[in-house]
Amino acid sequence: MRFFILFVFLSFCVTSLEPVYAQGSGEAISTQDEDKPWLKKKKKTDKKKKKKQASASKSFKKMARELLGRPSWSDRFLNLLDQDVAKIAIHPFKEEDLPISLEEAQTYVDGFTRALVREADGRYAIVGRKELGAVVSDINEMGTRTESINPLGDLIARARSDLLAVGSLSLKGEKIILAYKLVETESGRIVSATQKSFKRKQGETQKVGGLSVKGAAQKASAQLMRDLVEVRKIMVEGLRYQTSGIHTGFGRYFMGLLSDGLRKQAASGPRNINDLSISAFEIEEERFRGLKLAKGSLNNQENQRQKRDYILKGTYWVFEQWVEIRLTLEGADGRSIAWRGRIVRSEIPESFELIPPPAPIDEEARKALGPIDLYVTSNKGDNPLFKIGQKMVLALRAQEDAYVSCYYFQADGAFFKIFPNRFMTSGKINGGFTQHIPSAGMPFAFEFSPPSGVEAVKCFATDVEVTKRLAPHIGKAAFEPLSLQNEHELTKIYRSLRDVTLSEASLIVTVQ
Repeated sequence: MRFFILFVFLSFCVTSLEPVYAQGSGEAISTQDEDKPWLKKKKKTDKKKKKKQASASKSFKKMARELLGRPSWSDRFLNLLDQDVAKIAIHPFKEEDLPISLEEAQTYVDGFTRALVREADGRYAIVGRKELGAVVSDINEMGTRTESINPLGDLIARARSDLLAVGSLSLKGEKIILAYKLVETESGRIVSATQKSFKRKQGETQKVGGLSVKGAAQKASAQLMRDLVEVRKIMVEGLRYQTSGIHTGFGRYFMGLLSDGLRKQAASGPRNINDLSISAFEIEEERFRGLKLAKGSLNNQENQRQKRDYILKGTYWVFEQWVEIRLTLEGADGRSIAWRGRIVRSEIPESFELIPPPAPIDEEARKALGPIDLYVTSNKGDNPLFKIGQKMVLALRAQEDAYVSCYYFQADGAFFKIFPNRFMTSGKINGGFTQHIPSAGMPFAFEFSPPSGVEAVKCFATDVEVTKRLAPHIGKAAFEPLSLQNEHELTKIYRSLRDVTLSEASLIVTVQ
């Protein structure tokens, strides 16, 4: 879609094997085994199992070698290697970001970790799950409602590692796709990457079953309202496709049914909450923008909500025969209520495209990487949904002073710089403060015009000013389309900067 810059002054898974007897095989069975002919079959089974395990171990070994074998180290990291043993921390997966159970996913992480330890061979110290347990537990308990606005950045800082192995796990048919990137925590540079596929173990696939779309909405609304003690207002942030951040027609349809179900549940029975307000999530403009820079976390704005106010959001995961819905109601006091359920895929109208087109920024490129702890959100939350004619306000925050540049990627492939610009000429932001774009009083606004589509914002933060060094590669004024082909080219330019600490953060924007 076209992104229209509105200028105010122009109005702009031990099987129970049954005995299998050797019949007509022509092979001699020892006297010891004559009374137990199934032992021969069991030996074959064990051999097959060991072969599968060996195959997986080989893949993990290749992954570890690819990460440690030929990395593109920076000069500052090479100096570190001459002085000390570098520490590698393995970033843990979050259950809500996985298409499989966390327990199953951990088997792949453990296999990779063992291979990494062997390949490191004393050159690196591996910080695994045990070592990071206390840190991760603390982050999960505290969430992002503290000064830690970026859990990944917080893990980097508190684990005190020199390198971070950041992984992703996806499901393609009956295969697990496991990928890792190795990131220098001091500079934020990605120095190596690897990816391998694994066949899922028998018994780890689940049986088909589920509800209709309306049945799932009714069941979810009943359980969520049952677990709510008090409620005055529910703000719907949306149902996005997996971890893509993309809002779809199916997601909007389901949340519409769910909202209706919540209203009916509230008004029925002994509770009789007839004045329950359900609306699209949006931070009130006067609270979001303010008249001056606000000290503290961006999430402090959520704390301004009353205790009876909740945010409803979720994701849906597409499998071959069903769609899994994962919902969360988050209260201003930090309390949350979750619901999971399945919808039989054949019950979903064919008119809904469950899998949306790809976003302008690949999912792997959207991870918030880097030590500066950069965070970007909007007046309609993370990965927002806007309607044509609505205006977007971005909010940037870093834990330390940094120089930030942001770019907007349209659905039609065009992209351009939006910050700094001629109205906000400096990209420097003060650590711990929130910078709004546009800030209050600026004579421009970001307003959406047709057509609709999936777009994106990507921001880069550096510890030093790099505008002049970028000029030969980018060199266009803000709001002017860049000649680069895609986000990959832009990110490559930033990651190629030497002696620069770099962090990245992005936001997927769906325009309806």
